[in-house]
Amino acid sequence: MGRSLTGSLRAVVALALACAGALTVAPPAPAAPPGPRAAATSGCAMDNGARGVAAGASGDPVSVTRSDGRVDQFQAFYDSTATQGLPFVWHRAQSEPGGAYGAWERVSAGTVGPKASFLTATENAAGGLELFWLDHGGFCHSVQGPDGGAWSAPEGFGLAPFPYHGFLVLFTRADGTLVAMASSRSTQSSMESRTQSPDDGIWQPPAPMGKVPETDVGLSQPSTVTELPDKRLKVTAREWNRDRYWQITENAPGGGAPHWPDRWQLCATSRCD
Repeated sequence: MGRSLTGSLRAVVALALACAGALTVAPPAPAAPPGPRAAATSGCAMDNGARGVAAGASGDPVSVTRSDGRVDQFQAFYDSTATQGLPFVWHRAQSEPGGAYGAWERVSAGTVGPKASFLTATENAAGGLELFWLDHGGFCHSVQGPDGGAWSAPEGFGLAPFPYHGFLVLFTRADGTLVAMASSRSTQSSMESRTQSPDDGIWQPPAPMGKVPETDVGLSQPSTVTELPDKRLKVTAREWNRDRYWQITENAPGGGAPHWPDRWQLCATSRCD
């Protein structure tokens, strides 16, 4: 059996917030000049009028277990000072494995949503954190270095499914390569992937993942991602609006950036076995 990703379809597990009780947050950020929502030059929507005052939670929290055993948590929170009514991503971390969590701190002024407060994260090969969240149909991306500290400015990630076609799925290969996958709007490909090499930490441009050989058929996000014993990746996905499943497997083993065939294959069962 190979390594696989199933269940909630994220490379990290969404967990209930630990230590239920009063919300502990870092002090609010200094007030920014009020004004309309600004679209950053990176393509990510920003609410620069919000001061970073966490209110109610939105969506499920996400936990990332680090290679040293510490756990980082992410949660979308509304902000009582927001000018657009959308939540923001907040982050807290353990100082040691099994230890207490620090205060919640807002990652950026980048807004999450609307309509869904999806976010996901994982640890990269260098020991830093890669964070992604939904932004008006696409995904924004921010990185924190292995020593913690400030997050990078939000940037558009370049994958954007049609509405109701799912979100972003992350998978880490045995060699440390990160692969991000999402349904595609392209007429040439039913799904696209981006790959980050553990050698340089650079995300490569979106690459096509093959086409479903039927007209008017769209895929949702990957249902499962498995690294087979020969190191090829196998991906299964459900049609976004019908209970049929498709699968695609890399052409050849080798690790690194996947090499996908031109077409997906229809599965006989939902397990695609």
